[in-house]
Amino acid sequence: MNHRIRGTAAVEFAIVVSTLLVVIFGVLDLSRIVYLRMTLEEGVRRAARLAAVCPPGSPLIVEAALFQDSAAKGAAIPGTTVNNVKIHYLDASGIPVDPTSAFTSVRFVRVSLEGVSVSLFIPFITSAFAPTNISSTSSAESLGVLPATGSSVPLPCN
Repeated sequence: MNHRIRGTAAVEFAIVVSTLLVVIFGVLDLSRIVYLRMTLEEGVRRAARLAAVCPPGSPLIVEAALFQDSAAKGAAIPGTTVNNVKIHYLDASGIPVDPTSAFTSVRFVRVSLEGVSVSLFIPFITSAFAPTNISSTSSAESLGVLPATGSSVPLPCN
């Protein structure tokens, strides 16, 4: 009879511990997902702001979106690369335009992160967090051109 009790206790312990681990890692992953989502949204917001005042093609825009710039103090976003950042220059109707050929028609700048995927820590679950609709749109301002110089050639954005 004593062996049955020990065996039952071991099975109950295994069930309780596995359930508890799933719950603990689920809470940790949920916290990570919320933090990651907020960080991604802040990254595209920063990048859209820079894209509005920096010349098209400035590497600083992409670096800001991924938190790889000097102002980020080393806080890069895991699971993201330069290929995930998309920058679109839009006219007044919201239609994408080429900023080099139609520079004066650019009214908005949209920066988005696409294809980001981060694996989860929850045991027994092999899925990943793939956020969608991470973008920010800003009104185009100078696009790197200083009106006082009278030149339409964009200046570097530092």
